[in-house]
Amino acid sequence: MIEVFVDSSVLIEGLKGNPEAVKILNYLADVGAVAIINDIVVSEFLFHYIRLKSGASPLTVKSSGKISEFIKEDEPLDFITQFHILPTDEETLLQAYNFMRKYNLLPNDAIILAACKVNNIERLATLDEDLIKAAREEGLGLL
Repeated sequence: MIEVFVDSSVLIEGLKGNPEAVKILNYLADVGAVAIINDIVVSEFLFHYIRLKSGASPLTVKSSGKISEFIKEDEPLDFITQFHILPTDEETLLQAYNFMRKYNLLPNDAIILAACKVNNIERLATLDEDLIKAAREEGLGLL
């Protein structure tokens, strides 16, 4: 069974119906891959989910007190819980700091790359060009 870390770009673009992202998600399901995310991916996905579902900025939705109108009791939680969720630990954060410096990555991308390396996850599904380049340099397989 293969393990694949799934970046938020794939989840967000899948939600938008991007054919490339949908193809990746279908492939993971078809091969029975262990699809892995972390708290960073959950946060990024939910932030964009609110924006896509509401048509407004998440901060506007928050200010209006209407987050619960878009984050239901079981939706999108039912989607998120299909993934194995890794915690972000101190080792991952320290490695991420190094990746920020080495590859000029923003914090979230660096934490995602570090999560793969620290947890010995050899494959990454992403549509993020910055992350693709750094992942290749680190020897990760890409979907």
